[in-house]
Amino acid sequence: MPAPRKTMRKIKDVLRLKYEAGLTHDRIARACGVAKGTVAKYVERAQAAGLSWLLPADLDDAALEARLFPRAPGLVAAHAPPDCGYLHQEMK
Repeated sequence: MPAPRKTMRKIKDVLRLKYEAGLTHDRIARACGVAKGTVAKYVERAQAAGLSWLLPADLDDAALEARLFPRAPGLVAAHAPPDCGYLHQEMK
């Protein structure tokens, strides 16, 4: 199971320290309290989304999250959810 995603504030801090301050991934990781791999992942996602610093003014947290972490199109469950009532009766 993947680790929970960091807050948008922390992700913005990572991007700001990378692009505005020009810090290394190691120094950003120590400043933000995250792993160096996490810093690299967020910077890579920002580059893939065509983002840099300063972020556009009309880009709120939800829009930033949608650009950094796009949903796979047409993602559906591989199978139907179980009928819990039926299973309960069968297990009796």
